[in-house]
Amino acid sequence: MHMSIIAKITGFLKKNQNLKNDGQFEVHLYIGKFVKQNNRDIGESIAIEGKRIIIKNSENILSIPVEAVIRTAENIVVGDFDREESLRFGKNWADRKDVLKFDDKGMMVS
Repeated sequence: MHMSIIAKITGFLKKNQNLKNDGQFEVHLYIGKFVKQNNRDIGESIAIEGKRIIIKNSENILSIPVEAVIRTAENIVVGDFDREESLRFGKNWADRKDVLKFDDKGMMVS
């Protein structure tokens, strides 16, 4: 199912309203919300990395491009996106987050 041109334009204009003056996203509009696609719950948004939203569900982690967002309100509604790419990017994000880093004194750093 493809989004109509009007839905794409509306989504684009709405996304630009969600940017601060410096071009950064209003993170609170995208984090800690349930994400739905085609009226199905696909997970919960847990982070923003670049221009991608990290979504966690019971089975995996997805990294969905912000361009796929149709609406942000109580829930985030997304349209079509490349699921395989999102799974790959989500796994990559999770693998990087799971690695503990230490400085030269053995102290953990973030």
